[in-house]
Amino acid sequence: MLRLADKERKLLVEIDRALAKFESDTYGICEGTGEPIGLRRLEARPWTRFSIAYKEQLERERAAKRER
Repeated sequence: MLRLADKERKLLVEIDRALAKFESDTYGICEGTGEPIGLRRLEARPWTRFSIAYKEQLERERAAKRER
């Protein structure tokens, strides 16, 4: 139960962050590249902070660090 509650709390934080971006007119902009996030990505995860390409780059970098 605690794990589920923590996961839901983190999701609510992400949703609140996305809603705040509407006020600053930055919703839909990748935080890593400054480029627009694709519509399909936003439809799938409206609270996303990164474009697919940038998120994949982050995951590759994390994987490379784990291999070291």
